[in-house]
Amino acid sequence: MCERIRRVTVYETAGRFYLVGCDASATKFNVLKIDRVDSKVLLIGETEATYSRDEVLELLATVSDGNSVVIRYPSGKKPHSKGLIERVSNAYGILGAVRFLEGYYLILITKATSVATIGYHTIYKVAEVAMISITMDGVSVSSEEQRYVRLFQSVDLSTDFYFSYSYDLSRTLQENALKTDWDNNGTRILTSDPKFVWNNYLLDPLRNNNISQRWCLEIIHGYINQQLINLPCNKLSLTLIGRRSAVYAGTRFLKRGANLKGNVANDVETEQILWDVTSSLCFKRGRFSAFSQRRGSVPLRWSQDPATRGVVGKPLILIDIHEPHAQTAGAHFREMRKKYGSPIIVMNLVKRREKRRHEGLLHEQFLKSINYLNIFLPTEEKICYLSFDVARCNKSSTITSNVLTKMDEIAMKAVRTHGWFQSFPIPNSHQICPRFELAGFTPHYSQDKKFLLQRGVSRTNCVDCLDRTNVAQFAIGKAALGCQLCAMGLVDTAQLSLQSEVCRVYEEMFDAHGDTLAWQYAGSQLVHSIKTYKKTSAFQERSRDVLQTLSRYYSNTFADYDKQAAINLFLGIFRPMISSTSPLWDLPTDYYLHFPNTLTIKTDYCAWMYDDEELEKIQRIEFGETIEEETKAAPSAREISKLIKLDACDDYRNHYRTFELTSIDVKIKNQILAEQRTVTVSGINQDVSTTGQFMKLWKTESKDAKSSKKQARESDDDDEEGEEENKEDVLEVDDTWVRLTGAKTEEKPRKEKEERKLKSDVPILAAGLLFAKDKYGLQGSSLSKIDRALYKSYVAKGGLKVDTDDWHKYKPTLLTDLHVSSAAQSDRWRTTAFSEDDIFQTEEPRLSKAAIALYTKSCDSNSYKLAARDKAIFGGYPRYI
Repeated sequence: MCERIRRVTVYETAGRFYLVGCDASATKFNVLKIDRVDSKVLLIGETEATYSRDEVLELLATVSDGNSVVIRYPSGKKPHSKGLIERVSNAYGILGAVRFLEGYYLILITKATSVATIGYHTIYKVAEVAMISITMDGVSVSSEEQRYVRLFQSVDLSTDFYFSYSYDLSRTLQENALKTDWDNNGTRILTSDPKFVWNNYLLDPLRNNNISQRWCLEIIHGYINQQLINLPCNKLSLTLIGRRSAVYAGTRFLKRGANLKGNVANDVETEQILWDVTSSLCFKRGRFSAFSQRRGSVPLRWSQDPATRGVVGKPLILIDIHEPHAQTAGAHFREMRKKYGSPIIVMNLVKRREKRRHEGLLHEQFLKSINYLNIFLPTEEKICYLSFDVARCNKSSTITSNVLTKMDEIAMKAVRTHGWFQSFPIPNSHQICPRFELAGFTPHYSQDKKFLLQRGVSRTNCVDCLDRTNVAQFAIGKAALGCQLCAMGLVDTAQLSLQSEVCRVYEEMFDAHGDTLAWQYAGSQLVHSIKTYKKTSAFQERSRDVLQTLSRYYSNTFADYDKQAAINLFLGIFRPMISSTSPLWDLPTDYYLHFPNTLTIKTDYCAWMYDDEELEKIQRIEFGETIEEETKAAPSAREISKLIKLDACDDYRNHYRTFELTSIDVKIKNQILAEQRTVTVSGINQDVSTTGQFMKLWKTESKDAKSSKKQARESDDDDEEGEEENKEDVLEVDDTWVRLTGAKTEEKPRKEKEERKLKSDVPILAAGLLFAKDKYGLQGSSLSKIDRALYKSYVAKGGLKVDTDDWHKYKPTLLTDLHVSSAAQSDRWRTTAFSEDDIFQTEEPRLSKAAIALYTKSCDSNSYKLAARDKAIFGGYPRYI
């Protein structure tokens, strides 16, 4: 088995760099040698032998003795120090190597923190990075070289970059579980998805030198957070992962739409993993559950020129290329079908009807593309399209009828359609007593029937894929979380209350998830958080919205160009002296870097769901040609030894560190740190404490808030003056949605009416409190004559006879004041056979003399004597000790 290097120490000599890496137990060592003779060529050699600690120390001593002579160079250059110099100690791994104009730089992770644990696997966040020049002359004095270095280092690797030694973060839990050979002790080979790996370009120089994969540490960019939830009889771990695509990555206005291969801007895969911590840590035997969804820009060739925005407002949306055969959208959905399967549910949240045509253009073009693509798909695999005008729904919403309540209906149907990944069977109680929310749900299983699988995915977008997309994904994720908890048998219903403590925790995690993605793409936090769409946010939320709007405007106007240039350099989109002879900062645009003239799309317009290789095989079959299966040569033992190959035994050994004694102090420290980020609840749907909530009932929007809201129209949700005043439908669905979800007959295809608003003349308390008739559905309820007569008889016989007009004389101020005298009680209340015990007094129990004598004898140990038989039995007991 080839295990990944866990720690790396870098040593420098006059002519070489020596990288010494060890495994988790620090008992097996490997060595890399980097030659410094030719600075423009990276020459790396890896020793095939594995060293022990004593052997590697002896090797380093030999190298140090062999380099004890000081080497001097002409032209007054500083001589190298003699011997072996330690440059970096105990680095967490190698991110790669990069070259600009002169020599190569080696990039290593020097600090990292643990942020989450999924089963046996620990996830780390990069905290500090070192960049070492491997040239013999040291740091270059070239101004262009130094400018490239500064631009490269402006990508802050200590922010939102994550890695794991034993878990493939670029793939979902479902993909990782299915790629594991569970019949062979959980053996698996780690092969990352290049779409979500951000240092592929940096690792290429190492791979080109045929270096073992154990040295290559892949990182993802996005968001990872984990929250532990303590229940009375269980403990759960909720992990939220947002992995950002490294293809067609960039900033808000500079990266819109999609490229020729269907890779969209702001493409993020969000996955939530629920794990029963009290179960096994192995994916096969433990209780794991996961659900994935996707966000990304509208897959069309469109753009927004920041130069046309003016001081405020948004740039015009322009369709750069009209594609009658939807090649770009076809390439995008082909990749999604290959990864997730069918069905794919597209939830488009842009505005459809506006006085000034803006976002509606994207809705029309996107709908045309999907309608064209669906022509060539079978009925059960058609792409489902929903258009939900979130901005209009939010404008006319209230506390009881808002965006989230409307999204709950859609989200639950979408989750039932896709399902979710689950490593354990559905409880038998669901068959005996089916859950209402899961009615019509058909689980999909893996081929070996070990796992419950998610089929298809929900794809959400607005214009920026930030604010509105985040609240829609929160609603879908909340519905999925309810289904996951219900499938674990922890709740009887899959419907989670928005007021519950668990939902509050999930909302905070998703708000932080949205803020992080917004910082990466737009340069600010979310302008509208989830609280904004719940209609429960106070004036502080509105002030926050204005501040984030200004921050986003500043970033998009002044910082996005440099940020985009740094991303292009980091990802290898621009390579100095290869992509262009001009420096990166002198290029007027990066359009031709992402849309090269040499790239052409040859996919068949009608068979867009197949790539070139699949289409070629189909065409050969149609013409009656025999297709010979390509027999690939079996990999050699040398090639296999260079792959990362792990099994369940390695996971167990590295997690529990069976090769060393456990320190009780470290164990207690880790336990305390884990408890600090643990939320304790008495139930899944336990409501959050309502202390201080009355402060939010009487919110008034001041004139200053209204004026500032009008002045800052930066967010796509705030463009109210561009909307039509007449009340239009907020939701449109197609026939595919009705067929997939089994929608009720009142849901009309393509149209769904907006929920009725509350009347304007309701009392002011109705804005924050519900009346009993609204809460329990008592509108229009009336008692029958028989029931009314029964209640009157009950009040006449047993109730307090007080006139309505005199109630204020008798009503108690405290519950303890509600007493009735014994004389009045004997007259007004019926006699009962029960004792007089109540919350105020209790009757002394009466015992017989025989019972008292028995209790007294049992308490006196001297009065009890063992029988002769029992004494013999107890007397022989010491012989067995």
